[in-house]
Amino acid sequence: MVLYVVPNPAPTTPVPLMLVLDYLGGNPTFMANFIYAGAHAAQGEVLAFPAHQGESWANGLGGTGNPQVDISFLTDVITDATTNMPVDPSKVSMTGYSEGGFMADLFACTSPKLLVGFGMVAAAQLKFTLCETGTPLKMEIFSGTDDGQVPYNGLGELQPETTTLSQWETTDACSGQEVATTLPIVVNDGTSVIQHQIPGCNAILYEIVNGGHNWPGSEVTLSTLLLGTTSQNIDATQTQWDFFAGN
Repeated sequence: MVLYVVPNPAPTTPVPLMLVLDYLGGNPTFMANFIYAGAHAAQGEVLAFPAHQGESWANGLGGTGNPQVDISFLTDVITDATTNMPVDPSKVSMTGYSEGGFMADLFACTSPKLLVGFGMVAAAQLKFTLCETGTPLKMEIFSGTDDGQVPYNGLGELQPETTTLSQWETTDACSGQEVATTLPIVVNDGTSVIQHQIPGCNAILYEIVNGGHNWPGSEVTLSTLLLGTTSQNIDATQTQWDFFAGN
């Protein structure tokens, strides 16, 4: 099952598509409401929320199942959307929250030619995930320094975010000195955002200082409060959409 959130009226010319993969135990409807998908669709965005089988995505972690099953499913979602909807096949991106982010990374590593870019929110690349390094992609990571579920500096099977950034800088053939830029404070919620990027490079890491295991800019609920502070100093949905849909 796939939940699509589309503009009203529907676009008449091909537009970009972003697939959003939910978290352990999540579902497409909650995820769409959680990141205010309707408001983004009103700006002309098309977002797809595929439903995983069971409790989570088969993202490579032990006990989650055969990854090829979900890779094939997501490939079919992209094929269906680009065939039957006014979607530009050259502007398809994928992102995910928590374990959905692990899956987005795995898909980007194994099927990069189907995407223009991918993102991970409160997620990390697994140390044993092998990436096809011949295809450059736009890449964004959003990671909180107070994330107790997916630590910024890595833990066990989870790779440090800075290591993943470095790997994609190489894949994207970037050179030069990486710059850490503190973005302007929008809301005094105790968080700040540091953007790590080699100027002009398509690989970007957003370090959410004091941020928890959350999707920045999303709805704050009782369950998200238990996972730490949700930074409102950057909108992960809009930031990814602008980056992936842009030229």
